[in-house]
Amino acid sequence: MTTRTLLHDPVIDRLMEARTGPCVTVTLPTHRTMPDANRDIILLKDLLRQAEDRLGALGGKRTVAPIIERLHTLATSVDHGHHMDGLALFASADHAELVKLPFPVDPRVVVGDAYMVRDVVRARLGSVHYHVLVLSQHAARLFAANDDHLVGEVRGGLPLENRHYTTDAAQVTTSRGQDNQARQWYADVAKAVEQAVGPQGRVVVATTATHHAPFLEAAPHAGLFIAQLEGNHEHAAPAELVRQAWSLAYEDQKRRHLADLETLARTPADRHVTTVDDIWARVQEGRGQTLLVERDLVIPGAVVDDRVHLDAPADEADVVDRIIAAQMRHGGDVRMLPPGSLKAYDGIALITRY
Repeated sequence: MTTRTLLHDPVIDRLMEARTGPCVTVTLPTHRTMPDANRDIILLKDLLRQAEDRLGALGGKRTVAPIIERLHTLATSVDHGHHMDGLALFASADHAELVKLPFPVDPRVVVGDAYMVRDVVRARLGSVHYHVLVLSQHAARLFAANDDHLVGEVRGGLPLENRHYTTDAAQVTTSRGQDNQARQWYADVAKAVEQAVGPQGRVVVATTATHHAPFLEAAPHAGLFIAQLEGNHEHAAPAELVRQAWSLAYEDQKRRHLADLETLARTPADRHVTTVDDIWARVQEGRGQTLLVERDLVIPGAVVDDRVHLDAPADEADVVDRIIAAQMRHGGDVRMLPPGSLKAYDGIALITRY
């Protein structure tokens, strides 16, 4: 049994592995504080009873008994005093996983031949994951954030103290000496941050204008640093800092979404598809380059013998969820956009590789 938070974790890869027998997905909204979190315990018990009933209807007690046991073991492991805003439980005969989600989700139980990965994918791709760098003349600290929530401080290579700073008159009496001193410090910080966040990272720099411009000049990959939170934030509470930085990170995300939509609009007609049947076929062939989907889009239906059936019963797995999983399994990109972004395409579109 594995319990994970989501940031920088291969949880989606595990959830998309092919499994034998029924796969159960249970999701529910949760509360961060007591006494509201006590209601989560009651709701989870009710959902587990629904899962047992659904599994029991399938028959084969020997097959479903290990799954039920894994579900109850997962539920027992939940720390209701340390929730985020949502929770997902995944269980099959050979696997169990608990995932905390940074946003509320509907209470539901899905039993099928694969897990429902939509909410986990949304948590990774639909929310804004970024970092906040607190930079001053003396020190640098880095915090990981998800939307307006503080995830934690990054350790390992950070925080940094400015060992280039000195008041030695021999070194700082000239402007060149002062500039060299500052440049070395900024370069050290940029290198440490880049190693921590990776090439696809996004970082809001919390610092004064005096430091911001020369820091960007010294950074080898200035594109990682998406915005500046003006001011001296050395002594600010990290959670409050993240709440202030969130609006800047969100605006950057919106700009990226607009760029994705502009790319779709410029794509030739023979390089993109918008009907569910065509999207599924191209994704299954490994031809999907970028899948764009509104994060709340749900298309009830099922996939049988590699064909989409939209007239399937409403309790079948979401077809959009299956498309997302297949796209990622074949190495394609997924963009989860705000509701209404893809209205002209009925909520979903695929740019193909060829």
